[in-house]
Amino acid sequence: MRTGGRALGPVVALGFVLAGVPALASRIQKNFKVASHPVLTVHNSSGSIVIRTWQKQEVQVVADHKSQKVDVGAELKGNMVEVTTRFLTDDLTPADLETDYQITVPPETELSIHNDSGTIDVQGVLGDLSFETVAADVNLSKVTGYVTARTVGGSFTCNECSGRIDAHSISGAINVIGSVSQNVQASSSTGNIMLDSDLLPNGIYHLRNYSGQIDVLFSPSDSFDVSAVSMRGKVENEADLKQSQQPERNLPSFARSLFGVYNEGRARLILNSFSGTIVIRRRQ
Repeated sequence: MRTGGRALGPVVALGFVLAGVPALASRIQKNFKVASHPVLTVHNSSGSIVIRTWQKQEVQVVADHKSQKVDVGAELKGNMVEVTTRFLTDDLTPADLETDYQITVPPETELSIHNDSGTIDVQGVLGDLSFETVAADVNLSKVTGYVTARTVGGSFTCNECSGRIDAHSISGAINVIGSVSQNVQASSSTGNIMLDSDLLPNGIYHLRNYSGQIDVLFSPSDSFDVSAVSMRGKVENEADLKQSQQPERNLPSFARSLFGVYNEGRARLILNSFSGTIVIRRRQ
């Protein structure tokens, strides 16, 4: 009997060890054959969404979730792939919600992505792109098309993007870097905004916030007409501007403003803030 008791000891101990080990993440992988110009929609609550491209006419969805209280649905409807993180119960913790996606698509795919928290990382997609987040950061690289992004607290960064960019946030930062766009609309209530891209002829660049800083970097070859107004903040400028006619607008005496033309004034630069600082500076 004592021998049997000793034999059970390691088994009982092993049971306690296994009980303390979290369940392995569940993984699914699904592949969908699609026609040209497919659409991908993703609706997720928490986690990372990484989207890359390949030359196959196929969408591959790989999803990892740690909790058995959620499931992943992915299906093809016509030429649209719909991906959704589904809740199987109401007693969910933030950790239960976390689901990570690795998705590969043809380059010309159109995207519509919703992710409440975590990150969204997209590279090389050529279709129109739409993003909606609460706290998730949106990071784009080498994408082409009409980009729209709406966040509450998440940041938005577009590196080497082409096409129209329309980004708005409540408190997140917005950065447009090395991009080629004739139309950039960016607003953030309390976040910083930076435009470090060529200002193209006939381009319109409208940046606005309530507080925080707006930075615009320019090169000697750029050509723009600038209107910059900060009602209760500051306007700092390193561009050698020629005077232009001030628009017919009654500004209070305490407002700080700048109106002028750099080179031939081919692009239109409109900068507005209530209490933030607007900085126009030379690119190093």
